[in-house]
Amino acid sequence: MRLPNGYGSITKLSGKRRKPYAVKVTKEWTDDGKQVQKYLGYYESRAKAIKALADYNEHPYDIDATAATFATLYEKWSKLTYTDHGEPVPNTYIAAYKRLPRLHDMPFVDIRARHIQGELDACELGYSTQKMMKTLCNKLFALAIDCEIVTVNYAKNVKLPPNEVSRKHQPFDDDELAILWRHTDDFSACLALVLCYTGFRPTELLRIRKENVHLDDRVMFGGMKTAAGKNRAVPIAKKIFPIIERWMQTGGEYLVMDPRDGKPVLTYDRLRGRIWEPSDPLKLLPRQHLPHDGRHTCATRLDDAGVNIKVTQLILGHRASDITRKVYTHKTYAQLIEAIDQI
Repeated sequence: MRLPNGYGSITKLSGKRRKPYAVKVTKEWTDDGKQVQKYLGYYESRAKAIKALADYNEHPYDIDATAATFATLYEKWSKLTYTDHGEPVPNTYIAAYKRLPRLHDMPFVDIRARHIQGELDACELGYSTQKMMKTLCNKLFALAIDCEIVTVNYAKNVKLPPNEVSRKHQPFDDDELAILWRHTDDFSACLALVLCYTGFRPTELLRIRKENVHLDDRVMFGGMKTAAGKNRAVPIAKKIFPIIERWMQTGGEYLVMDPRDGKPVLTYDRLRGRIWEPSDPLKLLPRQHLPHDGRHTCATRLDDAGVNIKVTQLILGHRASDITRKVYTHKTYAQLIEAIDQI
């Protein structure tokens, strides 16, 4: 079968080869009308070679970019999204990347849904972890499409396990909060209270810089993870105002500084291992709690107080398509403060 002019060519190479069919495509034309060809790849059969050539002609891509691996794209995405802006890559993405080891050295153009699905199926952890693995793959495919390495996002076809209701997190109850309030001279107890009365995710609180805390307005700006959660205004409840005020008087650029060495905490692992788990006041509680339980406490208490759901969404950074969130007015600040003071 003769191929159309400019379509590309298929040549069977001599000798015993596992992939004897070489495919070349036309990259450009010279001034005198001659084709400049480049190898597209090598294939086991003529049928596979024809399919590869047809796929290329239907959706042309940069052949030079086909050498980019999953690891290459991850490094490029990390730099563009975080490190080039002076921000560390979130631990959740680092962990997700590490849980996809068999993809690391694969050429990105060869990755299909079945490859990603295999990694998710091999993961022994649950829905949240596998969802983050899929999310990372989606982001890398978006970058690959933008760089014209691929034209289709195969990650979107990956299936996640059932999202079972998690019993991992539980709000602090009244007795537990009372114990924490009796130990406000302890840094870890104060940290737990601030998480309960702001609704911040632990890592969100750790990364707030003092320049983004406005005591006069009783509001601080922080947040991450989602578009609705990033750089949101969170009111400072009157109950924790003395704690925030005291933290603002310590050294360092971040609001949360480790009192033992004066260094920023920044990561969830450092928070749990160096501050949370060794804490004596937290050991007095009748139940064991995780740092994220503070966010659950805030959400539960706002609901119990009958706070308007839209205001709650603003405080917690939950997505709410019917709320105009581009600009916070002073009136909105007052509404947020009034709401948080009810718990």
